This record gives sequence, structure tokens and C-alpha cells, in this order.
Amino acid sequence: MGSNRNSGFPWRPVVLGPLAVTLFAFALYFYNDQRIAPGLILLEVAFAVPMIWIVLVARDPEGPESPVRQFVPRLTAILVLGSVFLAFVMRVKNPRIAVIEAGSAIFYAAAGALAWRIFNAKPKRPTLTALSGGNQRPRQKREAKLVK
Repeated sequence: MGSNRNSGFPWRPVVLGPLAVTLFAFALYFYNDQRIAPGLILLEVAFAVPMIWIVLVARDPEGPESPVRQFVPRLTAILVLGSVFLAFVMRVKNPRIAVIEAGSAIFYAAAGALAWRIFNAKPKRPTLTALSGGNQRPRQKREAKLVK
């Protein structure tokens, strides 16, 4: 969750989870009430919340081996392809929706690229360490043999 996983308030699941669900519910309400543009905007914002969540998770000091790392390209691809498809389908019927969807696709792609870049910037560290006090450099190993 934060820099110290054992303490602190887990604010991301508590805040961002219900926020996404609430935005999605409002989007469905507006869309069913024949207010398509506000409904789609709320839907896109509801889908943007997980992308923001992933960027925040990528900034955690854990490590580049986070299980979220493999999820970033998949989520980004699904959201971008869905937005582009909807923009393509609605371009003739309602050009405003196509513009909204194109903007959302750009946001999703940028957020996914940012999260991926943050993950790639983290140093690759081994996940396992020796019981003798950590990883040793070759010179330390030779010196240890000489002392014995």
C-alpha cells in the first residue's frame, strides 16, 4: 500500500474502489436517463480511476517484480481499444462522443505508459538473498576464503 506495508491506512482500496463503483453507477443512471454525453463522461472517469490507481501502485517502493506490472499493458490495451472502437462506431452518429472517447483513449495510453515507465525505472534486484547476510561480491567471497 504505502512505503511501509505493515502500518498506515490502506487508502487506495478504501477510496478509489468505491469511487470507481459510484462513478460507474452514476454513468449508468445518466445513460439510462437518455443523457448520453454526461453518462459517457462519467463512465470514462470511472475507467480512469483504475489507471490512476495503477500509476500510484507503480510509484510504491516495492520492486519491479510487482504482480501489477504484468497487468498494466493488458488493462491499458483493453481500455484504449474499447475507447477507440466506440469512437470509431459513434463518429457518424454523434461526433462529440467520438471526441470524448478519443480523449479518453489518449489518457489511458498516457497513464499506462507512465506506469510502465515507472516500473522500468526501478532497479532490478534479486528477490532471494543468502542466509549468510545478503549477496556478496566476488571479492568478498575470496577474502572470506582467505581468512578461514
